[in-house]
Amino acid sequence: MILRRKISFLLVALILIMTTSFAYADKGATFKQKLISVYGIHLNNGKLPDAPEIIYGEQKKVEGLDVTDITFSSFDGQKIPGEVIYPKGFKTNNKYPTVLVFSGHGEMEELISKPESYQHAGAVGLAQNGYLVYTMENRGMGKLAKMGDHLVLDAVARLHGGSWYGDITTDALYLSAAVNNVSYVNQKKIGTAGVSTGGALSMLVAALDERVDAAYVQGYLGTYAKTFTDGTHDICNNISGILNIGEMWDVGNLIAPRNALYVNGEMDHFHYADAQVSYAKIKEHYKELSVEKNVNLQSPRGVTHEFSTQLAADFFDKNLK
Repeated sequence: MILRRKISFLLVALILIMTTSFAYADKGATFKQKLISVYGIHLNNGKLPDAPEIIYGEQKKVEGLDVTDITFSSFDGQKIPGEVIYPKGFKTNNKYPTVLVFSGHGEMEELISKPESYQHAGAVGLAQNGYLVYTMENRGMGKLAKMGDHLVLDAVARLHGGSWYGDITTDALYLSAAVNNVSYVNQKKIGTAGVSTGGALSMLVAALDERVDAAYVQGYLGTYAKTFTDGTHDICNNISGILNIGEMWDVGNLIAPRNALYVNGEMDHFHYADAQVSYAKIKEHYKELSVEKNVNLQSPRGVTHEFSTQLAADFFDKNLK
């Protein structure tokens, strides 16, 4: 009798777990499609893009590391500039843990050769820690400033039901596809990282591309209902209709059960208290999947709206090496 009760209990528990998992899988797939539509991300039927060819250009040295200019074609034929930073001792016949570091508002070069910027040359910093690192320019900024101000690009995209964020997220997914096709990239150890807009891209790419193993998101987590309507964010972040489909924690839930670290510095104007609201929901979902150790939220003391290279390196050392 006792044995029968134990078996019955285990069967009920198993059914509940499977039902919860399948229910969320269905809800997650539906939300993902709606997210793609609301942002105006250019994917055919939600399918990730085929890998574009990476064109390699000029080379230079930064902090003793080899850095090469690259370009790749995105959804509309636009050539997107980027850079690849090689770790010391790089050899083409090895496979390397790889991080896509996305730029925030400002030029991509802040991630490469401008440690004084709020992005603190984070891409080079991660390469110095042994990672193969790829970056890209955001439309309307840096090498793509000739396209026009990003807010004008956003307004034009909205005429077609899209957004600037939808366009640059698509660019980022094309970069991810390209990187996954590089012979010396370890496809099982790929991460995303960034601060501010770069944090948004890190989160969105990880949510939409399951090939990403670990996401570092700084200076971005909050709620669409508050952080995105109280002036904290640039107006380009106000995605039309986003609250009709869900909240930011739903984006974070798409990353589960993979590793994610959210960072909102103690002195960041992207308020930690608002980040905690979304994080509580994300953490709850990770607990439902019994992988709560795979996600964390930190608020490092004295840190403003900036990229914390060492925190990112420590996170990737734990999850990609």
